[in-house]
Amino acid sequence: MKPDRYQRGVALLTAMLIVALVAIIGASMLSQMNLALHRSGNIWQSEQAWWYAVGIENWLGKLLRQDAENSDIDSLDEAWAQPVDYLPLDGGALQGRLIDLQGRFNLNNLSGSDVDAAQEQFQRLIELVADTDQITARTIAASTRDWLDADINPTLPDGAEDDYYLGLNPAYRTANTLMASASELRLVKGVTPAIYAALQPYICALPQLTAINVNTAPAPILATLAPELPASTGEALVESRADEPWESIDAFLQDPALAGRDIDANRLDVVTHYFLATGQITVDRAQIQFFSVLERGDNGAVRTLRHSTNVE
Repeated sequence: MKPDRYQRGVALLTAMLIVALVAIIGASMLSQMNLALHRSGNIWQSEQAWWYAVGIENWLGKLLRQDAENSDIDSLDEAWAQPVDYLPLDGGALQGRLIDLQGRFNLNNLSGSDVDAAQEQFQRLIELVADTDQITARTIAASTRDWLDADINPTLPDGAEDDYYLGLNPAYRTANTLMASASELRLVKGVTPAIYAALQPYICALPQLTAINVNTAPAPILATLAPELPASTGEALVESRADEPWESIDAFLQDPALAGRDIDANRLDVVTHYFLATGQITVDRAQIQFFSVLERGDNGAVRTLRHSTNVE
């Protein structure tokens, strides 16, 4: 009897071990299946959110086309400039806005025919919004100019070309062409994370030279249109246009805040061709940030130049 009881005990333990193994394997399979289902759901929701973003691009393009048909200027009191704080979507919601990129300083203007004036304005902008000293601002402005130009000769006395960047760790070279994104500025000599963060709302990188739209430019941009303009001038101009946008550059230059100032009208405009659509889309658990650069032609047609879910 004892051998039988021993064998039955071994058989019982074996059975219990098998049941335990089956339970462990089953739990693992269920966990993996659950994870796979969640992963599939997240992928689907992210894809759905992305297609919402594409649809929004098309809708905004239609809005900009209608604006071109109904208005000869672009200003912040128009429909396209009003932010969307909350828009319900099927399974989620949207928030976002259109930003006039020609209300910002176009870094690629530092490669134009009037590069000296552009460099001086950029230096003034750095000093104003980044709260930095004149030498640092001059270094950044000159080095940005060198980043764009085709030669290897640094702009004296503070510019930087390959000989400077190849001495860094890691080493790299200047682009020697137009910037594709304003975020390239972070690679330029003198630019710290704090300085870039301060400049970011006021700069852009567009595929061609552009004029500044005085009807949409923020106060710091307006305050850098001429040398020795006080910051209060930009604020006064913003208050002035709040009552009524300027219909022409001549009307802008006649504003009392600019009395006696010599400002190049060729670098200004009241019409915009480049816009940034930016916002956030939430679909269930998925959430994406979207950035789309839109170009509106003289005929009102709108096309997407680039879009991303990371940075402009």
